[in-house]
Amino acid sequence: MRAMNIDPTYLPYLEKAVADRSEALDLVDVATRRAKVAKARAENPPIVPDGVTVEPITIPSDGLPLRLLVFRPAAAVGLLPVILYCHGGGWMYGSPEQSSELAYLYVKEVGAIVVSPEYRLSPEDPFPAGFNDCYAALTWLAEQGSDNGIDTSRIAVAGESSGGNLAAACAIAARDRRGPKILLQLLNYPAMGLNFQTLSYVENSDAPILSGREMRYFWKNYLAGMDVSPDACAVPLVAVELGGLPAAHIITAEYDPLRDDGRDYAARLQLAGTGVVVRNAERLTHGFFRALSSSEDVKKMANFACEALRLALFGMVDKQRKSKWI
Repeated sequence: MRAMNIDPTYLPYLEKAVADRSEALDLVDVATRRAKVAKARAENPPIVPDGVTVEPITIPSDGLPLRLLVFRPAAAVGLLPVILYCHGGGWMYGSPEQSSELAYLYVKEVGAIVVSPEYRLSPEDPFPAGFNDCYAALTWLAEQGSDNGIDTSRIAVAGESSGGNLAAACAIAARDRRGPKILLQLLNYPAMGLNFQTLSYVENSDAPILSGREMRYFWKNYLAGMDVSPDACAVPLVAVELGGLPAAHIITAEYDPLRDDGRDYAARLQLAGTGVVVRNAERLTHGFFRALSSSEDVKKMANFACEALRLALFGMVDKQRKSKWI
């Protein structure tokens, strides 16, 4: 492993995360790891912040029930903008509950409703199942949102890692299918392409939290059964045309195999005439938002993300806003 200059306030989280993982993700039985993560989460659940309500609802997707977790400002008045938030986990792990800290952050600091789908996971349900679920949630928000306190003219999509992939895929599909209008795509260290020879993959082949080998394993399971010409809604960087997409705010991490995925996607968007901002989190690894409550560097990235969402959804930037939650 190459030497890393880690944010000192991030280091305690990183050391614990590494210690808690006895084996690489690609060497652990999927069901066993899911059960372990769920057990740990149940034993130490995040506290719902004051001023936030959480409600599960169910909508149809591919003829199956799709559970959505809806996070709202408790004192909401009138119709509010909405953020479709796709959780991470390599398309194989995770749930809206396990990624609720960011949902709470967006509700508290942006003032929007957040809707997080419990999309189907690989290897049981490879592409396009998870993508179809996220897109079904997006179309439901646009078509039924006004009955649920949502301003359907103000929609953003957001996600982390594999969730960033799904958020970007929803934006591409909405353009191609003349679907819902999206004002912003917020992509946190997203998985966007299949080039495993980028500098970031080479430099971070054995990085903590996510290694290059583990990311290839995630892709293999997600794309199971797909031919050699993957769909752009599975692999956004294979899209022939990236014009006509919503503005993007992309956050990458220095010690992450996916760092150049975000940079390359941003370059393609910019070339196509799409507004894009890229912020690279130096001194941090993949998945750093899990240390939101402790790391000063992570808090800075969270403030950047919330500022981008507020600007897109409310047309304002409040640089003096002080977060009581982070």
